[in-house]
Amino acid sequence: MTFDIREFARTARGNHRGELDLDSLTAADVDPDAARLIRTMRDLERHTMERMRNVLVTATHKDARVTAFLTTWAFEKFWIADALDAVLEATGYDLTSPAGARRRSRLERVERRGPIARAIVGNIAGPELVAAHVTTGLIDEWVTTAAYRRLGEIAPALRPTADLIVELKERHILFLAEDAERRLTGSARARRLALKEVKRSAWPLGAIDRSADDRFAFETVVFGGTEGAARGAEIAAQIAALPGLGAVAPVVAARLVP
Repeated sequence: MTFDIREFARTARGNHRGELDLDSLTAADVDPDAARLIRTMRDLERHTMERMRNVLVTATHKDARVTAFLTTWAFEKFWIADALDAVLEATGYDLTSPAGARRRSRLERVERRGPIARAIVGNIAGPELVAAHVTTGLIDEWVTTAAYRRLGEIAPALRPTADLIVELKERHILFLAEDAERRLTGSARARRLALKEVKRSAWPLGAIDRSADDRFAFETVVFGGTEGAARGAEIAAQIAALPGLGAVAPVVAARLVP
């Protein structure tokens, strides 16, 4: 293991408002599609604490290295959400995401389980479930990183903000990729659990709590068209390179594309 957890915690990055050129954003022409994507990403970053609750009722909470990572990871994601709020304020858009009916899918029903059900299932699964948690976390970081890069493309004024967030996420990816590779390589049961979890997850993680309209807008802007399909294919290739996950890679790509 080469990722230095102590260094990661020591160099955690917090409030980014001083790094953002908010004055220039006030005069920038940011279109409604970009603003909607910002709100969606902000909401997804805020979903982190719910994800932490769902993960830490399982055997994952006993893994000191993973929980040490998650503590700093959650801290950095909180401040990413705050930076996106600052951008919305500077560009004059409403901070509140519009209400709307959620997408209902039988395949995603299991994602709506509460912490009690997750605790029961997680304790039956045992410590191998940690592999599923770090693997789904890794894929989610790949998906959201693609979204931030796309944000920088459709709104050039926001490219410095998008680049800042991608830089933060690259460290998250380093840990999750290393840990997922190690755990998936070491256990056939861990591979089966991860495969099952990836197959039934809504992407990006937390999307089931967003409105159907917001989800469709996200998929269209980030993964729509020829270039968007290429982004989905790139993520599928990354998933296929993980031990035992080749079969589920095209399933994830198909669920990303509108």
